[in-house]
Amino acid sequence: MLPTPSLRAVPFEQIRPNGVTTELLTEQQRRRLADIATVITLPPNVVLYREESLADAIYLIALGVLKGYRDLPSGRQLVVAFLFPADMFGLAQEGHYVNSIASVTPAILYRIPLADLKALFHHDAALQFQFLCKITHELRESQRQIMVLTRRDAIGRVAMFLVSLEHDSDRGDRRGPRALFPLPMSRTDMASYLGMSVEAVSRCCSRLVRQGIVAFPNRHEVRVLDRARLDQLAGAL
Repeated sequence: MLPTPSLRAVPFEQIRPNGVTTELLTEQQRRRLADIATVITLPPNVVLYREESLADAIYLIALGVLKGYRDLPSGRQLVVAFLFPADMFGLAQEGHYVNSIASVTPAILYRIPLADLKALFHHDAALQFQFLCKITHELRESQRQIMVLTRRDAIGRVAMFLVSLEHDSDRGDRRGPRALFPLPMSRTDMASYLGMSVEAVSRCCSRLVRQGIVAFPNRHEVRVLDRARLDQLAGAL
């Protein structure tokens, strides 16, 4: 059974220092969101919508990973974001979507029509405020790519990406030195996001392996072997 749309990502839930999670939406607000939401299931590598198409809904990810991208005149894709469970997307500019969105893995989404959402906002100012906070948070998250691209050292870019990916996947085990987490995207998408060639990404990954910092059990998993060195590479400017 799918969870009721809860917008569980920051700031729709608050995790206190003692580890207790406080939900910031009331049960009534959750029911109202569930009433207007439609569940969409996507297989991998399917386009949900394309840039410049009419924006008539926002989306919340329940399961899976998606990517935001733009088509270049050369026919290549420029990946501008990876989206994970609890992320919200679908913000518009002048009534049209800014980026194209496609599934990377099998995904389950909640589609919320903008007209219905606006009607909810009209009767629930508190919910409107929570969405505004959520949008602000998502915009802050989108700035991470800018930070990555400011790195001049290629291995630093890859290290920052892996640390960020572990955080986003919500599967990294910070208690131990051998955290295992998924790497769902292709090397081509990863390279596009990092502003690097596929060959450069492969060289950096090989270097991290040779130095005993990470291992790749297969093409879609990463194991952290040396947490301190990975964090040092990711944090060095």
